[in-house]
Formats: sequence, C-alpha cells, structure tokens
Amino acid sequence: MKIREKLYTSDNKTISKSVNIDDRSYEKLKQLTLKVYDAKISDIINIAIEEYIERDTPSFYGKLEDESVSYRNLRLRKKNIQKLSEYQKKTGISFTRLLNGAIKEFIENL
Repeated sequence: MKIREKLYTSDNKTISKSVNIDDRSYEKLKQLTLKVYDAKISDIINIAIEEYIERDTPSFYGKLEDESVSYRNLRLRKKNIQKLSEYQKKTGISFTRLLNGAIKEFIENL
C-alpha cells in the first residue's frame, strides 16, 4: 500500500451512527486506543469493517447469553455503512450483528 492510499476520499466521509456494541468488545477496543494505537475507537472500528469487507464473507455472530450491549454513537465511513447495509439485505443478518462480527474478527486477528 502506498502512503497516500491511507487517505480517504471526500466521498467517503464519516457519518454519525448509533448502534449497539458488545461491551466486552468495546472495552478491548478502548484498551487498544489507550495502549497500542494512536486512534479513536471509531477509527479502529472503521478499519475492522474494511477488513471484514475485504474478506467478503459476512458471518453471523450471535450475542453471547451473558454479554451486555450498550448503545454507542460512532463515526463510521459512508462506504462502510453502505457495504454492511448491502450485506444485511443479502444475508438477513442485522447491521448490528454484522458490525459486531467485524469487531470480533478484528480483535481475534490481532
């Protein structure tokens, strides 16, 4: 990847979106922002979504029985929202579960 490819084009702005995020995953992301990456939680989530889209194998990750979720406001990239919405229509898996799946896979692949 060339350095300039790390820049996003103006047609892929971040959009505010509120979604339910699994609390354990959110806490792991929070730790990554504090100890590993110079990034906001939303930045890491956008990268997680982009990796998920690149694999192009949307999967259902059910909420664990003892898992709690919290409604969070994130800044997600327009194209990431569009692609997860496409997956939702194609698979019937909710946007929230797709998003949480992307985060889960990102954390597992660290």
